[in-house]
Amino acid sequence: MLDQISDWEQLTLARYAHRTMRRPVSGRIAFVGDSAHSTSPQLGQGANMALLDVAALSHALETAGDLDAALAAYAAARRNHVALFQLLSLLFTPFYQSDSTALAWLRDRLVATVARTPPMQGLLASIVSGTLIDPFKPAGLAECDWQAVRGGADGRGQAAAPAIST
Repeated sequence: MLDQISDWEQLTLARYAHRTMRRPVSGRIAFVGDSAHSTSPQLGQGANMALLDVAALSHALETAGDLDAALAAYAAARRNHVALFQLLSLLFTPFYQSDSTALAWLRDRLVATVARTPPMQGLLASIVSGTLIDPFKPAGLAECDWQAVRGGADGRGQAAAPAIST
């Protein structure tokens, strides 16, 4: 298939936009994932952010007194986490989507060097895992205890499905 491409004019290069709704709700409609906050893919957070949105919305619908309160709680719970990752993605975008060879050269050397320094390893891991700030607590949720699931709370490698509500 690649043999059919003979020059750059046959390719369409991807361009991404960062768009975030002021509030991920409108009337009785809740928006989640890219419909609420689209971003470029440098941090690999698209599916993660959508799943966190849905978890926060689900918890808000279960615990709030009415729909308006649930939608307001959902919007508030996701506000800071979404804003942080939108900002990080916006900052990283020029290094990954620029036609500048200088930015690519700088990115390749800087990331390789920074990734090897001990304090930055944890920081980079928390960025790509989506946990630079706690995405669960503002939504009234708790992260699953994956060690218990993996090791098996019953000693046979099995554990009950983790509860996520706090």
